[in-house]
Amino acid sequence: MAGDQDEVRHAYGDNMGWRLKGYAKHLSGAPVSVREISRTEFLMIRPFFDAEDNPWLVDLNEVLPAIRPCVEHVLGPLNPDEDYYVTGHPLDWDKDPVQVARDLLDTYYPLATAAFLGGSVAAGTYTANSDLDMIVIVRDLPGAFRETLRHRGWPVELFCHTIESFWDFVARDAEGRRPPLLNMCADGFLMLDSDGTGQRMRAEARSLLDAGPAPASASELEDRRYGATDLLEDLIGARDEDERLFVAARLLTSAGELALVVRNRWLGHGKWLLRRLRDAGEDELVDSYRELVRGSGAERFIAAVEGVLMAAGGRMEAGYRREALPK
Repeated sequence: MAGDQDEVRHAYGDNMGWRLKGYAKHLSGAPVSVREISRTEFLMIRPFFDAEDNPWLVDLNEVLPAIRPCVEHVLGPLNPDEDYYVTGHPLDWDKDPVQVARDLLDTYYPLATAAFLGGSVAAGTYTANSDLDMIVIVRDLPGAFRETLRHRGWPVELFCHTIESFWDFVARDAEGRRPPLLNMCADGFLMLDSDGTGQRMRAEARSLLDAGPAPASASELEDRRYGATDLLEDLIGARDEDERLFVAARLLTSAGELALVVRNRWLGHGKWLLRRLRDAGEDELVDSYRELVRGSGAERFIAAVEGVLMAAGGRMEAGYRREALPK
């Protein structure tokens, strides 16, 4: 199959309709024949054609004698006096987030060099409350910016960059061990790639993600151990149930990040921290915290945090001292 089915899987959703259009050979003008075809028929013929540059169009003029019977077996006989194209069209723009994102690009950034659609839409797990997370690369952008807006009823988180500013921000994110832009670039839907920039960005982003963040310095590990130790003591000593819940929430983040730093794994906020912990196999930390929140006691969670601290070098006990840096 030409192109990558995973790359364009969202282009062929149930919201798309498909038409087989025939044009008189060597003549311009309107099609001389048009008929609807099913999504199943389209997916059956697409592997024969190079549709990477436009996944909503299949040029049947590319039909070679060897595959013509296969195509006609699906679509029926093709008139040799016509040039055929299969084109896609959204049945309901406002219900298809990928089409909404494309319309936003066409409306506001028609000269963009590359664009990615990330988040739950790219993962195929979006809900009615999801937004569109988009990276747009514009060659002559005066300055990088982030903007929250609505387009065709969808909330949009837009990250506009030049290629230079994109990598500058990636470097800043990497220092903090949180790679949202890299994730969107490496795992998102490449919506636009006018000159190969998008593919190069994707390859570099994937390489950086796979390499992981830089190893933690001794002082960073000490700071994280100190913070987790302090919160653990607060949790052990908590007598008020509400205080225990609040301390435990802070400790989950502190211990979770420490566990990931020890493993040289990327960090994340909120749901992304949970996903990072699961990917790293830190299920005990998550499961024991769930038990605590549900009122089953804090003992299992305390033991899980102790395990994280031991893997990082243990608690920061009495005798720890950190000299202030000279001015």
